[in-house]
Amino acid sequence: MGLFKGFSQDIAGFQLENDVIPNIQDFYDFDEEWLYSNYHEVVTTNNKQKESIGFQAGLPMNPSLDYDNGFMLAGVDDRSVRYPIFTVEMETGTGKTYTYFRTIHELNQQYGFRKFIIVVPSIAIYEGTLKAFKQTKEHFKTLYGNPNVHLTEYDGRQISRVRSFATSSFTEIMLLTIDSFNKNSNIIFKPSEKLQGEWLPFQYIQATRPILILDESQNYRSDLSREALRTLNPLFALNYSATPIDKYNLIYRLSPVDAFRHGLVKKIRVLGVTQQHNLNDDESSLLIESIENEKGLPTANLQAHVIVNGIKSSAAIKIKKGDALFPKTHNPEFSELIVEEINAINNQVIFTNQFVLHGNSSDTITLSKKEIFRVQIEETIKYHFEMQKALKAKGIKVLSLFFIDKVANYKGDDPFIKKTFEATFNKLKATNEHFKDLDAAYVHKGYFAQKKGDSGFLDILDLTGASSAEKKKLQEAEQEAFHLIMQDKEKLLSFSEKTAFIFAHSALREGWDNPNVFCICTLNTTKSEHRKRQEIGRGLRLARNTNGEQIKDDSVNVLTVIANESYESYVTSLQSEYLESGDVPPPSPTSAKRDKAKRNDQIYKSAEFRSFWNNLARQTEYTINIDTPQLIDQCAARLNSANVVFPSPQIVISRGEFVICDYSLTLLETKLGYAKLKLNITDIKGRNDLIEQWYAFGYDLGRKSKDKNLLGYKIVQIVEHPNDPMVYFGNGAILYKGQPYLFSGNPDVLQHQRSLQQAQEAYPVFNLIERASKSTGLTRPTLISIFKAIRPSKQEKIFENPEGFSSVFIKEIREQLANHISEKIEYTLTNRIEQFDLNALFPSEKDFPQRELIPGSSNSLYDQIQTDSDVERNFIQQRVQVDDNDGNIVCYFKFPATFKIRIPKLIGNYNPDWGIIRYGNDGKTQVQLVRETKGSMNANLLQFPNEKRKIDCATKHFKAIEIKYRQVNDKIPNYWLDE
Repeated sequence: MGLFKGFSQDIAGFQLENDVIPNIQDFYDFDEEWLYSNYHEVVTTNNKQKESIGFQAGLPMNPSLDYDNGFMLAGVDDRSVRYPIFTVEMETGTGKTYTYFRTIHELNQQYGFRKFIIVVPSIAIYEGTLKAFKQTKEHFKTLYGNPNVHLTEYDGRQISRVRSFATSSFTEIMLLTIDSFNKNSNIIFKPSEKLQGEWLPFQYIQATRPILILDESQNYRSDLSREALRTLNPLFALNYSATPIDKYNLIYRLSPVDAFRHGLVKKIRVLGVTQQHNLNDDESSLLIESIENEKGLPTANLQAHVIVNGIKSSAAIKIKKGDALFPKTHNPEFSELIVEEINAINNQVIFTNQFVLHGNSSDTITLSKKEIFRVQIEETIKYHFEMQKALKAKGIKVLSLFFIDKVANYKGDDPFIKKTFEATFNKLKATNEHFKDLDAAYVHKGYFAQKKGDSGFLDILDLTGASSAEKKKLQEAEQEAFHLIMQDKEKLLSFSEKTAFIFAHSALREGWDNPNVFCICTLNTTKSEHRKRQEIGRGLRLARNTNGEQIKDDSVNVLTVIANESYESYVTSLQSEYLESGDVPPPSPTSAKRDKAKRNDQIYKSAEFRSFWNNLARQTEYTINIDTPQLIDQCAARLNSANVVFPSPQIVISRGEFVICDYSLTLLETKLGYAKLKLNITDIKGRNDLIEQWYAFGYDLGRKSKDKNLLGYKIVQIVEHPNDPMVYFGNGAILYKGQPYLFSGNPDVLQHQRSLQQAQEAYPVFNLIERASKSTGLTRPTLISIFKAIRPSKQEKIFENPEGFSSVFIKEIREQLANHISEKIEYTLTNRIEQFDLNALFPSEKDFPQRELIPGSSNSLYDQIQTDSDVERNFIQQRVQVDDNDGNIVCYFKFPATFKIRIPKLIGNYNPDWGIIRYGNDGKTQVQLVRETKGSMNANLLQFPNEKRKIDCATKHFKAIEIKYRQVNDKIPNYWLDE
């Protein structure tokens, strides 16, 4: 939200032509210098936060803002438009949809914006977004004081909704697919009797200057899509994606690494199912892997049965037009096969004898594939039974998801997959209490797209080349399939619903997921063209119990993928996909066959451990002490601080003109690893800059000069040669001595006029005290006293910007109240003992999927120990285990995630790190210790203020139960001593 710091407005009652209420008047625009300054601050802050906890900063700092600039849709509007785009990158399953709905509420409350358009690429995501809005509506009402927020489902058959969207004075969201406005034949661009006046439907949208929310933004990169988006005349756009390709003005990034480290998604383990030493299937003796274009000539990569020294094996071969297969394979089956044509469009290879090899030539289930599928299905059912047995007591219903790419194998005349599943389920169910009385026919269900009036199902949802009538049928079928699966999403979480195994088309991946998918099985008859990252995304969300509560327990949140390829192959492909998208990959998915950590029963059953645990189980009660006069003074001091700013509203107006620059780069000479370059920059306004200087390897001209047109010109190689020196840049450009390298920069805007207008009116003020009371729990008299203690010059800001004032007022009071509570809270020991199931907390074997494990030592509770950071690993290996080797340790363990210390809700629950029993300095007395490991010993430098508050509360709790507690890092040698 800091992007628009200093900007606020309230245009209630202000209307344009045709009663349109816009986000901002059409001739207003953001000042680019001001907007860039805010962008710079947002990126800097986000990078510092990540660096403070040891993560890569990840956000590049653009030397200037990226704008989309160009013409609107041809044949619809001949104007050009220019608007800024900002990118939010969030890993699949981490709440992207929730985030942009909350962003909409924040933009409305803080800055008065009220017209938003969410653009989605498919019916699947359309249905998911609509469902998410309905599910979160009451939540946002509670969070933001019951705002009027309306979502319009765009429908060409009800085009009058467009006018209602444009003329409403409330917060309005319109949901559209890109296909509904990316061609001039769309209904949105045509006159309609349902709309009065001369305006076309899209012109009502244009007049609102909408804010675009671009979901899965990588889908809108084509020229046609960009023109369509410009035709909406946006104020600005926000890209949201897990895998953005064009990362315009990247302001936030929750990478796969972040998501896994913070426990925001399930951990992944993979079970690969492959077959070796079976080359008996003639149908699989020759397969197309891929078709490529090399220097204008198509080539095909095949998987073929080759014979070497009389031994048949499967190998990769590359072919081009005119190649004979026999010399490459020595397989007599291919003796008459000579390549006549390689057709990339139809994904086929045609031979001179007119035999055609299709890319989907293996779409039938061969004998060897039947064996692989049978094992995959059996392993999936076994894992499902195992997970359901472990999680039923926690109220968690387990789901398994099967992806298939040929529906006939489940719904056809000979449904091999369906028959195999039912036979396997009925064979295995006798050993499982939950499923033993259920028949297989009732526990599985398929969700597939079916054409209306047709008994057949769709295998391919690609609309390329289809007629308008065919597209309509395909889209209707797809929408119907997603209606079914979305309607059943919550029902599937209930034990009363028998369905636990879901079969879906492999093409139906985006747009649907379920938090309780614990197994994904890929039954692909061909090598999947879909990304593994999309595949696993259907099951990454954290699990929920039957009450709808999210479960944050690493031992629960584990997704098992049963793949029809080896574990190593699957992991390599998955990791490469993260790298291709510019990510540092998360930890490799754990092999499902990895040994589990084993409990040391000598420690577990020891009197010392049981005594320690009995002490830990003693319950305390806390008393919240509020010193009201002191709290009022503290809040007033905080709000009156120069560091707390109540934003004033202002309208930023800019006018300017386009300027195009020409660039000339010339290599003069090289010497001792340096290159002397001449850079000449000219523009249409008379600029003529000439720069000559020496540059070292690695120098980035764009970053150093903050000239966006020089981005990519980073020196990656300097070739020293007496006659022909060269310089290579990272973008592929090459400089040769004495030869100017010329290019033109993208059009820029030269600002001539800039003005900031303060609001001329005092806006109506809502009941600030009531809202603050609901948010903080403080009484009205206390809040009124705090408000009265604010300096008059700051109090007056409420009339200029009520919502902006309210946001700052409540946020600062909540922060100070949390500090006050943690300082004043008192813990007292009770006579009650917390009842724990120690076998559940510390099972004999424990799985740590996608967690770093280090070897235990003689007195560790487990033979492998989970660590979540370098500090934790170093603390155990360099402090505790060294101490253990010296004979000073009785036992030690990491607290399970389900062990919590009760702390006030405003601060949150707390899970300590390490429990240790150590001999005292006399070598005889045993001391029970709880240690919290942090990177910094200065509590004020911890990443989040609540971390210090939690530690303050925990200190008082453990003091009450007489266990020595303190915060440490890996540098403290005498970690067992009190501070």
